Amino acid sequence: MEHSVPSLLVGLDVGGSSTELLAVTPNARSEPVRLVGPGANLQRVGFEQTVAVLQELIEQALRHFPEVSVLSVCAGIAGCGRLKDQELLARRLQQVLGDGGRAVQVRVVHDAEIALEAAFEGGSGVVLVAGTGSVILARTLQGRIEVAGGWGYLLGDEGSGFAIARAGLQAVAHALDGGPPTRLQALLAERFQLSERDAIIHRVYQERWPLQQFAPVVLEAARTGDPVARHIVDDQVARLVEQVGWLLQRLGDDVAPRMALAGGLMNEPFYVARLREQLARRWPDWSVEVQRRRPVEGALRLARRLLATGVGSE
Repeated sequence: MEHSVPSLLVGLDVGGSSTELLAVTPNARSEPVRLVGPGANLQRVGFEQTVAVLQELIEQALRHFPEVSVLSVCAGIAGCGRLKDQELLARRLQQVLGDGGRAVQVRVVHDAEIALEAAFEGGSGVVLVAGTGSVILARTLQGRIEVAGGWGYLLGDEGSGFAIARAGLQAVAHALDGGPPTRLQALLAERFQLSERDAIIHRVYQERWPLQQFAPVVLEAARTGDPVARHIVDDQVARLVEQVGWLLQRLGDDVAPRMALAGGLMNEPFYVARLREQLARRWPDWSVEVQRRRPVEGALRLARRLLATGVGSE
């Protein structure tokens, strides 16, 4: 649908570590704008900070398109699985973005939903997302969306960067207490200058260190043969695969046998290999591929649909 008034589509992929924005005009006559900002997991940073991060990025994008009078936004936000939270955030963003007199439509969804949209363009399938957090989302053959995981870092996030890092730091703590030795202890000292008990406790609890920063170190140690690190990765992957099994058991035959792997950890070849191995053992006939389209492209598709129809789903 062509719009005679200047319009802009904005998709946002809002994760725990970073936020990616993609903005285009509906007719694609202008070059797309891509921006990256801080993460804004709703459950970790709260409502107002999430709104502030998104507002700042969207306003940066609007400076590239000064004549826009209609704005259509879809944001896939980590930690935002509750419908009530989605509706509240959408209304708040609509208010703050509409102050300049432009017409604004906003839809907020869980970040896994935009990955699902990017992978299968509205079709049936399963997307497994593992980044700072983790969640599994499926669209059934009937178009219903079902979820497993996504409980956040206190109750879940199995197989995620946060969970892997936390387990790695626990292994270092155990080694300092006299438990099994691990190369993670030396790597923590080398990469983060943390070797003493008090310094580690201070960094984690007082400085609120983003633990997921240690995940690549755990994966490196696992890849190079550290048995403690390898056990951590295999255990976390197994927990995530178990959640996939629970979801598929609920769905039965009402889902296409294909799975997309998305999230920051899919840039880690060792992690992907261990995950593929366990998935193949459980579901040898399924198609399992690392997602090629970025989730923000799924958000942009939903923003385009919102502009055309006024609703977020077909």
